[in-house]
Amino acid sequence: MIDHAIAETIATITLDAPATRNAMAIADWHALSGAVAAIAAARPRVVLLRARGTAMFCSGADLREIAALAGDPAAARAFRLTMRGALDALAALPMPVIAAIDGDCFGAGVALALAADMRVAGPRAVFAITPARLGISYPQQDIARLVALVGPGQAARLLYGATRIDAAEAARIGLVEVAGEDAGTAARDMAAAMAALSPASLAALKHAVARAPQGHDPVLDAAFDAAFAGADFREGLSAFHERRPPRFAAVD
Repeated sequence: MIDHAIAETIATITLDAPATRNAMAIADWHALSGAVAAIAAARPRVVLLRARGTAMFCSGADLREIAALAGDPAAARAFRLTMRGALDALAALPMPVIAAIDGDCFGAGVALALAADMRVAGPRAVFAITPARLGISYPQQDIARLVALVGPGQAARLLYGATRIDAAEAARIGLVEVAGEDAGTAARDMAAAMAALSPASLAALKHAVARAPQGHDPVLDAAFDAAFAGADFREGLSAFHERRPPRFAAVD
């Protein structure tokens, strides 16, 4: 179900279980955690999250396993923590993560997309968050990410109404950053452009974006100042003056 590949500068995580519409079982959340750990150790510059083909991104959590949680609080907690560990590890990667979404993106599939830094939707993309149809709720951390993207009103619309929206509407309300004719191509182009940039800068900028809701942080001021003494700044200036692409080293 979860495959990953690590090239020199771009890592790819692929959902590939068309028979189950890429539904995420507990084993798949564990597999995602393993893929993220391998990527974190390899330190590529960008991560691309996608599904194979365009018919389906992720239909959500595996309903057979969800049904088995009835009346078993300990199993429900274990499921939540397994899912939480995978999603938070993905979100905590120091490099940018881009999700390419086409086809259906429902329930836990939306939570998976929310853990990325940017979302690119194709013309077949449809989004819905439907726990209220099953009489359950949605993990608080994922609601927080949803509210941060679309605001409380639009989050309430999606959650309370189990509303389905297409790529254009998702882009309008801010659930996705890009809606285009080919999500895979657009996401790969974004990844390639970012992979050519300073990995140290990307990591620092991602940290600053994540920290922004908490306001001013003097530690980030110090990191900004220190970057001017770094090797990437020297290489960036040299490349600019020599009219060539910069050759940034990998992050140690």
